[in-house]
Amino acid sequence: MEIKTITFFKKGLILFFSMMPIFLFAQNKEELQIRKVFDQLVLAYGSAKTAPELVILQQRQDLPAFFKFENKPVVSVDKYLFTICRTFGKDSLNALSVVVSHELAHYYNEHHFCTDFAFAMRNKNEVFSKKVKLIDRNQKIIYETQADDKGLFYAAIAGYEPFEVQPKLIDAIYTQYRIKDVIEYPTKAQRKEIAKNALLKAKSLYQTFKVGLTHMQEKNYDKAIEAFNTVNNDFPSRENYNNLGMARTLIALSIKTISSEEKHQPDRFLYPLELENKSRLSKETTRTLDDQPTDMEKLLKDAQKDFQEAIRLDPNFTKAHINLACVHDLLDDPMGAISIITKQLLPKEARTNAEAQRILAIAYFHNGQEQKAEEIWKELKI
Repeated sequence: MEIKTITFFKKGLILFFSMMPIFLFAQNKEELQIRKVFDQLVLAYGSAKTAPELVILQQRQDLPAFFKFENKPVVSVDKYLFTICRTFGKDSLNALSVVVSHELAHYYNEHHFCTDFAFAMRNKNEVFSKKVKLIDRNQKIIYETQADDKGLFYAAIAGYEPFEVQPKLIDAIYTQYRIKDVIEYPTKAQRKEIAKNALLKAKSLYQTFKVGLTHMQEKNYDKAIEAFNTVNNDFPSRENYNNLGMARTLIALSIKTISSEEKHQPDRFLYPLELENKSRLSKETTRTLDDQPTDMEKLLKDAQKDFQEAIRLDPNFTKAHINLACVHDLLDDPMGAISIITKQLLPKEARTNAEAQRILAIAYFHNGQEQKAEEIWKELKI
């Protein structure tokens, strides 16, 4: 009998340890999914601010996620939230993006009251609860509206589809976490109304953003500028400023006189930001008495400001640096273009990024450094 018990125990241990890798794999997969969504959203926000630390909490919490700022900014996500999101099937990651993007919006908008509220809720701390009460509920409604607005918009920009799943997700969270109305915070009914209004606004502006991209593809740059400006009034972003700068630069290029070098070797003088440069360089473009030379300069100066703003929002936004270098070259400032590529980009990136090398070669040529330009063109095989 004792031998049988030991044998059974050994078999149980073997089964337990054989199942552990499967369990750990599933556990790690969940965490990897949460981190992937977090990273994609941080990229979409495109802020110069250092991203907050992501902490995935293993033990079930009173809230699905919360942002806090003590010694450093932290976005904490309850791992159980992933279980809730999974009930939405094909929309599971879309649901997760709604919550994570909402907390990131609090961080990027410096809504530090959220830290105190989350702490008070989780710890039922009387001192913090009293502190939270000092903040007018209307102000909290404003903060939640901003976080919902921007959270949904940037989730969409990141490639998720948050709009349809959001209303159902709110109900699921309130039910699963048994969240009750408290005096210091908007009620569930108010939160749902805030979310509904935010959904309508964010969805409308996201559609405007997509219309702007369509206008860019159709080379209707004036209409694209209108669309991107509309979006920028509410959701300024590095991508949007970069799009504005590109639209203005492409209009300027459409009225630019083609040089003899561009005419004879169009591939070499293809600016990285141009969508259809070859078609532009194949045209017989000349200036007429009706042309306004200052129009092109103004467009380029405005584009310069757009790209600079995109870089201010995210100093590591390589595309905006390259586009800004193009504008400097077009403004007859090839030295400025060379400086941007060789000094503002990371050395490895400046050497290996084909678009960076392309504008660098053009700028070297226009700066009279033809040998350096030839070396790059040879490397690029153009």
